[in-house]
Amino acid sequence: MIRTEAAKKYWKQRHAALDASDAAAADLRAALARHGLVIPSLRSSEPVDHRRFVELGGCRAEVAARLAQVLDAAADARSEEAR
Repeated sequence: MIRTEAAKKYWKQRHAALDASDAAAADLRAALARHGLVIPSLRSSEPVDHRRFVELGGCRAEVAARLAQVLDAAADARSEEAR
């Protein structure tokens, strides 16, 4: 099967987006784990318009509340540093 240049470019972009999505999902999973948080359905997904895409999925309400606390604390720390 001979692929056209456009098809080769499409598949190259798609694979690059998938690789980047895998990496982003792994990085987020690791960062969450540092705070004792797990989102079981977190995963990389098919690219959307050749762009990286990560599905966060669902989690227990307690995990969502804890994640909000962690993000708020990080934002507060940044605000303090900026002063």
